[in-house]
Amino acid sequence: MKSPNLRPLIPLADYQRIFRVIHSVLDSVDANIPAASFFFSVTAAQILKKFYKKNAFPVAGAAFYLISEDSSGALSFGTLDGDKIDSNSDAFHCWVQCDGYVLDLMAPVFQELLESAGHPMAVPRQMFQKDLARSVASPNALAAPGDFYLEPNLALTKELLQQFMSKPALSNLSQVCMEWYQKPPKELSTDLVMQGAEGEGTKIKLSRLQITGVW
Repeated sequence: MKSPNLRPLIPLADYQRIFRVIHSVLDSVDANIPAASFFFSVTAAQILKKFYKKNAFPVAGAAFYLISEDSSGALSFGTLDGDKIDSNSDAFHCWVQCDGYVLDLMAPVFQELLESAGHPMAVPRQMFQKDLARSVASPNALAAPGDFYLEPNLALTKELLQQFMSKPALSNLSQVCMEWYQKPPKELSTDLVMQGAEGEGTKIKLSRLQITGVW
């Protein structure tokens, strides 16, 4: 069996920049960021394709993460009934898969996600980027912070992609992220003017959220 790769696919600085650009654009339109995992993943995958020449793609499904030392810090998306794991349009998460890695661009706002769900908890702003081979065998096997289990739902992914592509506003916002992003070490502008349909401009300031470590 192949040993898991402990090196990240992209540097932390690049991950943070991708996160900040997407977060900033969503924040500028008052989007519900805790519910935006699909937008984060679709846009991040496009950035990885364009700027890093990576075969990246968004995946929706059930996801389970351990984000604290005890089981009370298990973050779950989807449904778990005994050993039966499922996901649907009302209970899912989305991440990026690329060259055997998983990247979750929502990880830096896990705390806000928990707060929005009525479960306030202090969670560090950390990068989630791991070799898929490091996944535990089941949600019940989560033991250490950073452990994860993913259950892709290809039918749901296809459905969500079709919905995304049918909404020009989402595609346009994703394109704004693509046009703003620059791969380090190139300089990235700290603000951007986004033109509206009527010609009016919205000034977007780059998020200053700082990623403090890795899962």
